[in-house]
Amino acid sequence: MGFWSFMALGAVLVFSLEAYRIYVKSKTRSTSEIAKIEARVAALEADGGLEERVRTLEAIVTDPKTRLNEAIDNLRQA
Repeated sequence: MGFWSFMALGAVLVFSLEAYRIYVKSKTRSTSEIAKIEARVAALEADGGLEERVRTLEAIVTDPKTRLNEAIDNLRQA
C-alpha cells in the first residue's frame, strides 16, 4: 500500500467515525426532545390551552380584516 492510499484510507476512517459520532448524538437528542414535546402537548391538552389556541387562530384566519386587527391587538395586550 502506497503513501497516498494510506492517507486516503485514514481520511475516510476519520470522516466515518465523526459521522457516526454525530449520528449517535443526534439520535439521543431527538429522543429527549420528543419526550419534552410530548409532555408539553399533554399539559396543553389537559388544561384546554391547546384547544383555545386553535379556536383563536381559526377566528383570526376567518374574520374580516377589521376584526383581524382587533384580535391581534387583543393578543398582544394579553
